[in-house]
Amino acid sequence: MSDDTVQLNAAAEDYFHTLAGLKYPQALADQYPRIAQTIFNLKDNQTQLRACFASLIEDGRGDRHGFPFDVLMDIQGLREFMLGDVNQFVADDTTKWVS
Repeated sequence: MSDDTVQLNAAAEDYFHTLAGLKYPQALADQYPRIAQTIFNLKDNQTQLRACFASLIEDGRGDRHGFPFDVLMDIQGLREFMLGDVNQFVADDTTKWVS
């Protein structure tokens, strides 16, 4: 799935390229640029950023198919880096990916 209607702006590109110790989220930027742009736009608001990452990672509706693995790893890496959250996934019946 691709989101061709939105592209990352130059400021977002620069920001993601300059995150020390984190590789550029290429899969996210290529396949879901709207999401990458949203993450960049929220970078200075920890509360909204945390909610954004939660909505991306948690399936609150029960009908999502999930992201491709490389995109998920980019999202997880950004979440850990930007929020300082490490190993926040909890595997239980509401969050497991495979049933």
